Amino acid sequence: MQKKQRHGCLTAWLTYLIMAYSFSTLFYFFKTDEMSKIAQYQISEDMMLIHSSLGLLGIIFSIMLFRWVKLGFWGILTISVILFVLQLLNSNRIMSPIFIVICLIILFSLLQLKKANVSGWNNLE
Repeated sequence: MQKKQRHGCLTAWLTYLIMAYSFSTLFYFFKTDEMSKIAQYQISEDMMLIHSSLGLLGIIFSIMLFRWVKLGFWGILTISVILFVLQLLNSNRIMSPIFIVICLIILFSLLQLKKANVSGWNNLE
């Protein structure tokens, strides 16, 4: 049985996703009024819970991608769509939803990179 190999850029991106989802999860779980002033926007308790829950799911789905589980990609796609809609509805910033789409495009593109003539996408089970 041949060991699956991942392109270095994909590994770096998955590591970034895990760190970003971890940071956002901690940020929303432990957000205080002082942090709201720094971030320059207010968010309700329900939205904080939704964002932190989606962050936890993002960590889980990113780890699934590290373990070559295709469901990880579909999970990240799903939470990205949910976050996109939430950002459109609750934010007055245009860059937040655009950044979510860009991150998703980068992930899909990096899954297409080949290592040992096999793309990351083809390695997913």
